[in-house]
Amino acid sequence: MIVDRKLIEKAKEKLGNQNAFIMAELLELEDFDEKNLKSCCPYHDEDTPSFIYNPKNYSMHCFSCNKTVDIIDVLMGKGKTFLESVQFLFDKAGIECSFGEQNVKTKHNYRYPHEEPINDKPNVVDYFGKRGISKNVLDYLDVREDNHGNAVFNFYDTNDVLTMVKYRPSHTVEKHSGQPKTWCQKDSDTAPLLFNMNRVNTSKPLLCTEGEIDCASAIEAGYLNTVSVPLGAGNLHWIEENWDWLDTFDDIIIWSDNDAAGEKMRKECIYRLGTWRTKYIVTPEYYEKEDGRKIPLKDINDCLQIGGKQFVMDLISAAKDVPVKSVVDYSEIEELDVSQMDGVQTGIKPLDNELGKLFYGTLTILSGRPGSGKTSLIDQAIAMTIDNGSPTFLYSKELPERLSANWFNTIIAGRRNMVEKHNSSGKKYYVVPYDTQKKMQQYYNKKLFIYKDEESNDFEAVLKSAEECVRKFGCKLIVLDNLMMLDLKCNESDKNTAQTNLINLLIKFAVKFNVAVVLIAHPRKTQDSNSDIEMYDIAGSSNIINLAMRSIGLRRVSKKEKEDPKCKWHKYDVVLTVMKDRMFGKSDVQIGLWYDLVSRRFYTDYAEYDKQFAWDDNYYIDKLEYVDRGRVDPEDEFPDK
Repeated sequence: MIVDRKLIEKAKEKLGNQNAFIMAELLELEDFDEKNLKSCCPYHDEDTPSFIYNPKNYSMHCFSCNKTVDIIDVLMGKGKTFLESVQFLFDKAGIECSFGEQNVKTKHNYRYPHEEPINDKPNVVDYFGKRGISKNVLDYLDVREDNHGNAVFNFYDTNDVLTMVKYRPSHTVEKHSGQPKTWCQKDSDTAPLLFNMNRVNTSKPLLCTEGEIDCASAIEAGYLNTVSVPLGAGNLHWIEENWDWLDTFDDIIIWSDNDAAGEKMRKECIYRLGTWRTKYIVTPEYYEKEDGRKIPLKDINDCLQIGGKQFVMDLISAAKDVPVKSVVDYSEIEELDVSQMDGVQTGIKPLDNELGKLFYGTLTILSGRPGSGKTSLIDQAIAMTIDNGSPTFLYSKELPERLSANWFNTIIAGRRNMVEKHNSSGKKYYVVPYDTQKKMQQYYNKKLFIYKDEESNDFEAVLKSAEECVRKFGCKLIVLDNLMMLDLKCNESDKNTAQTNLINLLIKFAVKFNVAVVLIAHPRKTQDSNSDIEMYDIAGSSNIINLAMRSIGLRRVSKKEKEDPKCKWHKYDVVLTVMKDRMFGKSDVQIGLWYDLVSRRFYTDYAEYDKQFAWDDNYYIDKLEYVDRGRVDPEDEFPDK
């Protein structure tokens, strides 16, 4: 259940100053000044009234401790969920709104968890108390204790339905003890909801932390609008699962741990949730005590235990905006270490050795003669990207979506998972069996997103679709096949300018969302089909090549070349040319590739020929029949050529 924020504002507006009287009653403000709508703050001790109603945003604000609350905040502070609080507000304002039935299970075929019994949780209270978290906060978060003394974290959806249950020992878990630090309830499913999301006011900034203890620490400090990610810093499926809910927030603050995983989570969340609304907090390296001692800090709980509640609140108040992307302070520029850059690989070893990776934040141009294998190379890169845990967006209007899926199926199936057939004339062909296709589809669900046939070719529509997939599903490889199919909304005379603008847009897109973008662009038709592709053979504006970080070209080895043992390419099927590589300052690097017609794969050795992609969990003992064609380095064999 996602409540329209406009309705919430409408309810507050309808109540007007009555908001103040309702809050005063709920907070039991004995000294409430009904004329000036103010009182002493109930959230800290004071003698002079500084808790004053603001009629512009229908909230009470303390000018001493900076606490700001509306009716929903007050109700949730007393243990109501967000949905219960909104229902109370709407009832008071006389606004009819159907929430449907609360606590209704909406996930089909989902194994919902059972509730652990409510008890005094002595082990949990003792352990969390040592970490600075009170029983009141544990009760507020509905943290319980199981029969073994473990802490129980209940994850509720926005309809207040218990949807996931997670456990952790009520004691410190040593790194190499072999004991799990957390686990989910056995025999129940694990939808990646955010912990405490049903007690969050969507009209206020959301604080997103890395773990339940950090969430509890922020709430202990006084920041109630806090959630935690469900399954660790490296698992970002919660963004997709809770996308519509997250989209309701104007401001989101990310506070992850002070380690590599936490930093990676923070960066990825900023790109996907939107730089314009996302702030972040970096945990200080240490807290300096009055006696000068410096105590190291790692996470929010450390900040609470060592620095105290106000220290945590001060850090939240000082959350940093994402810097303006158009400028950088020279003094902050670090020398580029390519070895530390992330990206995607193609799965072709000699090419990956040359390029390292198709780096995130860059645009690569891929061109090739007709029938040279552009689709195969791209599909192998897509499969490798997904194998490494990153979804992909594919615009492929040159091939209908069903044919794109068929081609991809063949690539990921390989020879081991294909069946030989014969047509009416006896000619052989190969298919992927139906059961195998279904297994593939199950594995690649929410991993490969293909732009629909019926959708517009307008380049703005395509980029909007790609952006949605990057932000919602975490796509890291964006493939546009091809340039000529994109509608640039221009006359023929303006095409070069429009193409230049598109290339600049794609470069900005790659940098903004930290993804690898590949644009396929055809060579000029007038070029000799047997000649190597050079930089300016690509049809269209010269800026297509000039502006891209890398440019790659493919061509088939001709029959004449294959029959000539003196030709340096006679052992190969396709010649791949790295026409330009700005990352390493290279150009015109050439690699010979073999091509398997059955699996439609490029390969340079047996491992690539019989590559087993992640969907295929079978164990194979036997080897496929394989002819070792003896890969050679053309420059070594023919140094004078």
